[in-house]
Amino acid sequence: MKYVNPTSDLAFKKVLGSNENIHILAAFIKDFFFIEPKELVVENPYSIKSYKESIKDEETFKLRHTISDIAATMHFADFTSELQLRRGNFFDERSLYYPLNKFVSRYKVTPGDTSPYSRLRPIYALNIMGYNHFPGDNDALRVFQLYDPARSKGFPKNLINLGYFELPKSNIETPNQKHWQDYFLQNPLQSNAPDYISNAMEIIERANMKEEELDMLTKTEYLRSIYDDQLAFARDEGWEEGHEEGREEGREEGRMEGRMEGHMAAMIEFAQKLLKLNRPLGEIIEATGITKEQLESLS
Repeated sequence: MKYVNPTSDLAFKKVLGSNENIHILAAFIKDFFFIEPKELVVENPYSIKSYKESIKDEETFKLRHTISDIAATMHFADFTSELQLRRGNFFDERSLYYPLNKFVSRYKVTPGDTSPYSRLRPIYALNIMGYNHFPGDNDALRVFQLYDPARSKGFPKNLINLGYFELPKSNIETPNQKHWQDYFLQNPLQSNAPDYISNAMEIIERANMKEEELDMLTKTEYLRSIYDDQLAFARDEGWEEGHEEGREEGREEGRMEGRMEGHMAAMIEFAQKLLKLNRPLGEIIEATGITKEQLESLS
């Protein structure tokens, strides 16, 4: 293949999370939130050295969840972005937790400071999603803010902006958002695509990648594919076992109960495999959905 997958963890961080490509991140923010991100600074910017350090031990396991993240500061606000390719447990909660945690992290009381709240800044968060998360329509982008529906009024200050961009959906608000969708889905870029997205394509061209980066891409993508295959197999096994049991009972209650029991049996089996790999208990609970008590009994 000529290009690296732009939704791979390394490519996502290299293109949008490095100082040398700050112009691409600035345009990315502007295209989705329509703001001018002046004095933009990436937090923990990408480099192959820092990347190799970050995925050791427990971080390697996180890659298998296909979650990638970027954080940056602007002259008046903070920005975070996550790439979520597949459904995960408690995604809605997590998509709120990280931006809001970033928002409150600036609060700090110091001697003689009478207004610690003045340090709080607006937060802009964008989740790039590889699946349909919001049912009922085909709109690709949603941006949520604090709002009073009974009075059709927004909050006095625009402090919270939570964006969700669903890649499979076709109703796109602007041409540039369509170009970004093409980029992430590895569709051919249109001739009128802006230069910064063309620059992003050049960055992920394999010929422009360092040998170290290609090696890390191979390793991390292999680990991620193993995890995804195991999880998909476990879920399919649970569904099929439950379906057969429910069909034999001949009742809707039996089908539902059977599916749940079959799914849980598959998740427990999967958890046992992860325990043998010496994965941390918290990560196994998140991956399988079983309780702490069940996991401790297995271990």
